[in-house]
Amino acid sequence: MKVIDVAIELEEMGKHYFERLANETTLAGIKGVFEFLADEQEELYDVFQAMKRGASSHCNADSQALDQARGHFARIFAEDGGALGLLKDDLQAYAFALAIENRIVSFFEDLAMHERDAESRALLQEIVAEERRHRETVAGVYNFVAAPKWQLCSAEFSNLREN
Repeated sequence: MKVIDVAIELEEMGKHYFERLANETTLAGIKGVFEFLADEQEELYDVFQAMKRGASSHCNADSQALDQARGHFARIFAEDGGALGLLKDDLQAYAFALAIENRIVSFFEDLAMHERDAESRALLQEIVAEERRHRETVAGVYNFVAAPKWQLCSAEFSNLREN
C-alpha cells in the first residue's frame, strides 16, 4: 500500500468528519470552527496530492504497517460524533479539534518511528512535518480564541496615564 495514498485517504476522511460535525451542530460558532477545520483538511489533501504528483521523491514508497494502522486511524474520525453534544462554545470546539490533531500527529510519528523501509520512513516524516504545521495552525487559532480567558487587559495595568 502506498503511503501517500493512505495519507490522502485519511485527509479526505478528516474533511468529511469535520463537515459532518459542522452540519450537525446548531451553534453558529462551533459550525464555523468545524468548517474551518474541514477547509484545513482539504488544504492538507491538496499538499499530499502535490507530493504524489512528484514534489516528493518518496511517493512510490509502500508500507506494510499502514494496512494494519489504517483501522486505528479511522477510529479517530469515528462516526458516532458523541462529543458534539458536549461542546458548548468555540473554545471547546477548538480544544476538541486540537486533541484530534494531536492524535493524528502521534499516529504518523509512531508509524514513521516503526517503519523499517527507509523510503517509506522518509515520506512518513514529510507527512509528519505537514501534520505538525497543520496542528500548529489549529493551536494558534485555539490560543487566539482562548486569550481573553487567560489575559487581563485593563488600562489599570498599562502604562497609560490620565491627563
